[in-house]
Amino acid sequence: MEVIFIILVGLLLLGAFFFFFFMFIMSVLDDISIALLHRPLYIHLYLNPKKISPEEESFLRQKFPFYQKLSEKHKVYFHHRLATFKETYQFIPREDFQINREVQTLIAGTYVMLTFGMRRYLITSFDKIIIYPKEYYSSHTEQYHKGEFNPRMKAVVFSWKDFMDGYEIGNDNLNLGIHEFSHVIHHHSLRSDDGSSLAFRKQHDRLHKEVSHPPNRQRLIDSEYFRIYAYTNHFEFISVIIEHYFETPSEFKMQFPELFDNVSKMLNHKH
Repeated sequence: MEVIFIILVGLLLLGAFFFFFFMFIMSVLDDISIALLHRPLYIHLYLNPKKISPEEESFLRQKFPFYQKLSEKHKVYFHHRLATFKETYQFIPREDFQINREVQTLIAGTYVMLTFGMRRYLITSFDKIIIYPKEYYSSHTEQYHKGEFNPRMKAVVFSWKDFMDGYEIGNDNLNLGIHEFSHVIHHHSLRSDDGSSLAFRKQHDRLHKEVSHPPNRQRLIDSEYFRIYAYTNHFEFISVIIEHYFETPSEFKMQFPELFDNVSKMLNHKH
């Protein structure tokens, strides 16, 4: 029995050694990939992926063409991230709004869709999602809002009516959830040095340089493809073009292939 015990302990130690050696090699290769390519070596690695309910999966199939196109393996990854998101961030109702499974699934699904190409998808730029039933009055800006990202409060705020309007018509390039979460990712990428942030920032800088060139900017405006609000500032431009990237990818790619490629690399997505 002692010999068997010693052999088992030896095998466990040997297995642990190879595991940590493998993780060390992966870490080194990952650092090289980030340094050279500005993107992580791998995105999804979950030893025990979390599951979602059939009802939640049904919400995803109904509202997310992006989810529908995923392979079965990547749907498992999507489920894990959605479940983890719901456990990580707080959902706070306002004005008697009721938080239910649909609300959580659609909000979490939007964020997971945006960050699906990023390894570090749980970030500290926000820790809560505040939901109003409709447009709400902000004492800070003294205006009515449909949604916002407040970095100081670490809060993303939505009018549920307007959030849902973004999914009623899937090709009007208006999606409040995508828009506000794009602000969150943009904000995080400018302040972090993880591989996904470096990739986002690299493409962001290229895009900013190209769009700032007067003839390029004028061509974008003359096309009338992006709504005029996109030109309010660079932050709004990024959020608006990401809305277009998910809602009308074929038209976007046809009209502005280089810009479309920038966004694909920025999010590490493939269309």
